[in-house]
Amino acid sequence: MSPELGGMLFGAGFVAGALNAVAGGGTLITFPALIAAGLPPIVANATSSVAQWPGYVASSLAMRRELSGQRALLPLAIASLAGGLLGGVLVSVVSNALFMHLVPWLILLATLMFWQGRRLSTLTAGGAWPLPLLVSAQLVVAIYGGFFGGGMGVMMLALFALALPESLLRLNALKNGLSVLIAGAGVTAFVLADLVDWVSGGVMLAGSIAGGLGGVHLARRIPPAWLRGGVVLLGFVLSAVFFWRAR
Repeated sequence: MSPELGGMLFGAGFVAGALNAVAGGGTLITFPALIAAGLPPIVANATSSVAQWPGYVASSLAMRRELSGQRALLPLAIASLAGGLLGGVLVSVVSNALFMHLVPWLILLATLMFWQGRRLSTLTAGGAWPLPLLVSAQLVVAIYGGFFGGGMGVMMLALFALALPESLLRLNALKNGLSVLIAGAGVTAFVLADLVDWVSGGVMLAGSIAGGLGGVHLARRIPPAWLRGGVVLLGFVLSAVFFWRAR
């Protein structure tokens, strides 16, 4: 690997790690970078997931204070593990081309939910969904996250903003913690299927850890309104990019 390529992959991992810590969307950075490095799409997808997973761990540990005491954590964690593993297994079964045509619609829906989450939450009792409904919705998000993961963080923040009466910072911490489980389960399936390029993934992984730690400090310092606006903007950009890719 040339120094230029290694620097590009490390930089992509750093930016992705920071994005994932703040709002999600790191796959939009890592997946195209690995494609540019010459990896086949399925291998790039698997390697991207492996490279981002330690960044999720780093940012989740850094936000453990905000994660503590959340009532739905255990059932959401179980749904996240199950869905992430199922999504990882589906990579070798479902047509990647078909799923990629669904991705922009899913991201666009999630962005609109997050954007209007506060208004929509007034339709529920106290802004909280029944636990079985929330867990079922998280299972669907986790299956998607295990399969591909682009926009997974946006989807979870949209769901939690609609379903849970918590601050955005605590919802972000919950999103980071569950991302560890979803991505970890998907990565397990990818490793067992021998789909990972470990050289490229290792370089990107180092950048992801550094970016994940830096992103947490950013999330704690910027105003909540800015963070919400940034998530919405990122969601629209993600959906536009994937619509363009699916045409």
